[in-house]
Amino acid sequence: MKLTILGGAGVRTPLFIQSILRLSRDIAIDEVSLMDPDTDKLNLIELVVREVVSRAGNPFNVKFSSNPRDAIAGADFVVSAIRVGGLPGRVIDETVPLRHGVIGQETTGPGGFCMGLRTIPVMLEYVRMIKDLAPKAWLINFTNPSGMITQAITSYGEMNRVIGVCDGPAAMFHKLATALDIDSSRAYFDYFGLNHLGWLRGIYVDGEEILTGILGRLDNSLVKQRLEGLHEVAMFGMDLLKALHMIPNEYLYYYYYNREALEHVRSAGETRGQFLVRTTEELMGRLHAARAAGDPVRAVEEYNRYIETRRRMYMRIETGTDLNEDLAPRGAGATEESDTGESGGYEHIALEIIRAIMLNLKQTMVLNTKNGGVIEGLGPDSVVELPCAADSSGVHPLAVGEVPKEALGLMQIVKEYEKLTIDASVTGSYLTAWKALTIHPLVPSAGVAREILDEYLDQHGETLAHIRRQA
Repeated sequence: MKLTILGGAGVRTPLFIQSILRLSRDIAIDEVSLMDPDTDKLNLIELVVREVVSRAGNPFNVKFSSNPRDAIAGADFVVSAIRVGGLPGRVIDETVPLRHGVIGQETTGPGGFCMGLRTIPVMLEYVRMIKDLAPKAWLINFTNPSGMITQAITSYGEMNRVIGVCDGPAAMFHKLATALDIDSSRAYFDYFGLNHLGWLRGIYVDGEEILTGILGRLDNSLVKQRLEGLHEVAMFGMDLLKALHMIPNEYLYYYYYNREALEHVRSAGETRGQFLVRTTEELMGRLHAARAAGDPVRAVEEYNRYIETRRRMYMRIETGTDLNEDLAPRGAGATEESDTGESGGYEHIALEIIRAIMLNLKQTMVLNTKNGGVIEGLGPDSVVELPCAADSSGVHPLAVGEVPKEALGLMQIVKEYEKLTIDASVTGSYLTAWKALTIHPLVPSAGVAREILDEYLDQHGETLAHIRRQA
C-alpha cells in the first residue's frame, strides 16, 4: 500500500508517521510519500521522521518530494494537510478582522473564509491529479477549513472518495467517557453539525440515553465534580449547558461568547497564528542546528518539546484559560504507554479510517461527508459532520433526523456562507465573496465585510489574485 501526505513538511507530520507506524502492524505498507513545495522545511522534518521510523525498525520506505505528481501517482490513500500561504498567511487571516472589531480565527468567521478562498483552487488542482494518477485512491482531508474544503471537492472536484476529518468530536467523546467512567466500546455518541459547528445531544450506553439526565443534574455536587474539569464545561459553563441541553463543540465558543473571545485575543497581545509563527521558527532554528550537528536524536527531542508547548497553549489565548494542563506528553518519540492515541488527534483519526476501509471493520466515527438527507433541513449534497459507519465501501452517515431549531438555523446560514465562499473561489467573483462574508453570523455589517475583504486582497496578494477586485 502507498500512502501520500500532501503538505508533508507540516509540523504535525511526525505525529502522522507515528500513527502510520501503528497502522503498519495490521496492514502492509510499502511506501509513505511526503510531498511539500517548501523543500527547506521538508528537509528538516525529514530529519525527525527518519529517526522516528528508524527506531521502529524501518517497516516501510519513506520518500520526500516537492513534485506532487510523483507523490500522488499510484497512491491508495492521499492525506491532505496543506496550508496555502503558510503560517504567515494565517497571521494575516487572524489579524485583519481584529482591526475591524471582528474575531480573527483560523477556521471560523473571516479567517476561515480567507483560508478557504485561497486554498480551494490549489486543492481542486490536487484533486484533478488524484483522479488522473491514482483514480482508486481515497482522499482524507485534514486541510482547514475541513468541512468547506471537503464541500468544494465534492461539489466542484466531483470526487466521491473523499472524507473530511476533524479530531474535536472524538476528543470530546473520550474525555466525557473518562469523566463519566463509561466504556466507550459500549457507548454511542449522538453528535450532529458541520465542521467546527456541532453539538453532542445524547450518549447511549447499552441502548440507554444518559446525557439528558446528567445535564439535568448539573447542580448535583457529584455530577459537578465529575464534569467541572472537562474542556467544554470550563469554556461554556454549566449554566449554558443546562440551557442548551447539549454539549457544544469547542469552536462554538466564538458564537456563544463572541465578545469574550474577542477581548481575550486582544488582551493576549498575539493571536494563535502569531504564537505558532514564533514557536515554529524557533523549532526550525533548532532543527537546523541538529541537522548541522548530524544529531537526529536531538532533533526528535526538540520536536517533542515544541509539540507539548503547542498543545498546552491550545485555545488558551481565545478563552483566557489553560484548558490542557492534564495532557500527558505525546510527542513523536513518545512511548506506547504515553501515546495511546485514544484521545483523538487528526493523525489517530486517519489511522482509524484507513484501518476501517482496508479491513472492512464497519467502525463508527464522526466524519465529514455528504448529508444524503440524514440531517433534516439540510440538502442531500451538503457536507456535514456526523457519526458514520466506515467499511471497505466507504463511509455511511448514520441516522440523525430532526435537530433543535436553534442549531439547525445556525447550520443553515453557515452552510450557505460556505457554499458562497466556494463559488467565489472557483469563479473569482468579488461580489460573491463579499456576499459570503456579509452573511456570516460573526460579521456585523456589509460595510465591515467589504473592508475586511479588501484588506485581505491587499495583504495576501498573489494567493488571492483569482478574486477579481471591483473597478
